[in-house]
Amino acid sequence: MQRGTVSLGTVAAFVLYLSTLFEPVQQLSQLFNTLQSAGAALSKLYDLLDTPVEVNEHPGAVDLPRRGAIEVEHVSFAYGEGPPVLRDVSLFVAPGERLALVGPTGAGKSTLAKLVARLYDPTEGRAALGGVDLRRATLRSLRERIVVVPQEGFLFNGSIRDNVRIAKDGASDADVDDALRALGAYERFAVLPEGLDTEVAARGSRLSAGERQLVSLARAALADPDVLVLDEATSSLDPGTEVAIEEALERLMQGRTVVVIAHRLSTAERSDRVAVVTGGRLVELGTHDELVGAGGAYATLHAAWTGGLAA
Repeated sequence: MQRGTVSLGTVAAFVLYLSTLFEPVQQLSQLFNTLQSAGAALSKLYDLLDTPVEVNEHPGAVDLPRRGAIEVEHVSFAYGEGPPVLRDVSLFVAPGERLALVGPTGAGKSTLAKLVARLYDPTEGRAALGGVDLRRATLRSLRERIVVVPQEGFLFNGSIRDNVRIAKDGASDADVDDALRALGAYERFAVLPEGLDTEVAARGSRLSAGERQLVSLARAALADPDVLVLDEATSSLDPGTEVAIEEALERLMQGRTVVVIAHRLSTAERSDRVAVVTGGRLVELGTHDELVGAGGAYATLHAAWTGGLAA
């Protein structure tokens, strides 16, 4: 190399060494980002692990009986130190009966359903199944007898089959297939290129909203509980999927005690009785026809529903 000049070979060597130096620096930067993400995830995990358990199994707990009636007796409830969400609510749901909970947003319907499933314990009063206070029940029998189907079931990163299988320990592939067939939903997934082994991705992003709902219902069918607590989905679906969901729900509810948070007029109409919750209180209880004829809170909701449909 002469003063003020650089040979082509020197430039090529410099560029090669520079790229070799840059690669570990880039990897170090990516590692830093990964560590940052891992730290945030660990922080959330620690927060979850530190969360107090809302429901515990008490000493001397007993198994819940099969096919028992749901009894809610003078129940009141508040979240933490907040105001009461439910006030002195009492109702009885016979074995095999379908009860629809209706009312305005924030009325306490979801809270009442959670107490029936013992996701929380009442502040006052008691919730029982077959005469056994849910607080005295073994958690194993509680989760076997009562299954909650939320509006939007959480799907894990895995196959459709595995996402259904988590509802029952030791469930075989045939058990999963039978659960889907019982709902009339098997063919909907079997026709996919990879069938029930199709990966759903995180939160089920590779499935439609209707397909995610069917997976949630299949979990409940596989668990085969005595009591179903359903929070009816409010998401808009195409007519074909809507019909498939309604048919699957109807099959799932057959022969079971059902408490459903109803967001559709048709669900309330098809229920044996309707409970109207307003301001944390049970204000009306009866059949659809009885409550429409009474001209009270349910009749007002019914008129709003039918008016919206007519529009």
